[in-house]
Amino acid sequence: MLNIPEHLRAYVTLNEEEDVIDQFKCPVCGFRTQLGPGALRMHLLLKSDPKVETQYDSAHEEYMRTTEFTIDTVRVLAQFPRIDLKWTR
Repeated sequence: MLNIPEHLRAYVTLNEEEDVIDQFKCPVCGFRTQLGPGALRMHLLLKSDPKVETQYDSAHEEYMRTTEFTIDTVRVLAQFPRIDLKWTR
């Protein structure tokens, strides 16, 4: 089992064996991605920015005001093993 800090567990789903991160997830809306923690941070930033009218969501803005999902959080999450995306044509 991965030893992910408790305050970061809300951002990940693990595989069945709980030894790698399967997906990164948004604690506000359930958005999921395998692209990495940076993609999750970008999702949160875009959804919380009122200047991006086509994507803005007030719940995301409130969440980002009350959380510490910074670039350092991305760095910590990126250190854990995760399922790699396989690109196909």
